[in-house]
Amino acid sequence: MGTARGLETRLVPEAGFRLETVPASGFAGKRLLDKAAALAQLPAGFLEARRILARHGARAVAGVGGYVTIPVIAAARAMGIGTVVHESNARAGLANRLLNRIATKTAVGLEAANAGLARPGVVTGTPVRAEFFEVPPLSAATAGRRVLLFGGSQGSRALNRAIAGAAQALAAEGCTLVHQAGEKLLEETRALYAGSPPGGFRLEAFLPRLWEELSRADLVICRAGSQTLAELAAAGRPALLVPFGSATHGHQMENAMAFRAAGAAEILPEAELSGERLAREALSLVSDPGRLERMARQARSLAHPDAARRLVKLLEEVSGGSA
Repeated sequence: MGTARGLETRLVPEAGFRLETVPASGFAGKRLLDKAAALAQLPAGFLEARRILARHGARAVAGVGGYVTIPVIAAARAMGIGTVVHESNARAGLANRLLNRIATKTAVGLEAANAGLARPGVVTGTPVRAEFFEVPPLSAATAGRRVLLFGGSQGSRALNRAIAGAAQALAAEGCTLVHQAGEKLLEETRALYAGSPPGGFRLEAFLPRLWEELSRADLVICRAGSQTLAELAAAGRPALLVPFGSATHGHQMENAMAFRAAGAAEILPEAELSGERLAREALSLVSDPGRLERMARQARSLAHPDAARRLVKLLEEVSGGSA
């Protein structure tokens, strides 16, 4: 279930699933009038969710924290249907902080998320594709200077500019780079490289088989979204994280801090991002293979290979039987 305006209208049908929509709008970080409009939609969303849940004979409902989960989880609880909410970030979002008080069970991807919840959740991890767990461990004996940079599926203009500015310094020190720029940002990024990246650099719009790129990388430079970090943990790869500075409530910085505290990553704040600084931080890491191996081990220690199974088990428990 989702809204009629989100990415789910394209992604869910493409994945072969039916999408039901309910009226709902975002609240956090909005202007006062937008917040009022979002609140005004809740009754309609609640009633529509009730109709959809009744029509499908739902026995359990799982929510993953988007604003649409508020009317849906509330409707499910009013109907006596078991509910599970899952928080993948180190800092719980507004929707999950509210729903944590009424949901049957709460699951979290990282233990740190429980600090912001009224009722601590079960640590399940965040599900990722099985292929990420098949990435071979990183060894100091074979670690080199192969860098992978991406800013999410849409790319990141800030990261693109910084890595283009760092390119010559990295290339001069023997680094190779695979750079996912984002489809809409590809041509402007190519221009930042003065039309051609240095030798050993590969510029791509999108990397559909990211696990294969991770298997060849010694260091990853990326944002700190919860799904990205779950994939890094599964693959066991060290990272230089540049949290998205405009993320709601700074949750990407919280995610990055959890990984740094575990010894799995270093952080470069977006406010301090420049080509020179990025080159300096990256070279410091790739120049120490032993450190890369230790960070890789710590990253993999944060992985949860059975995250999907754990979430299914919680759904079975709240539904009163096998799902």
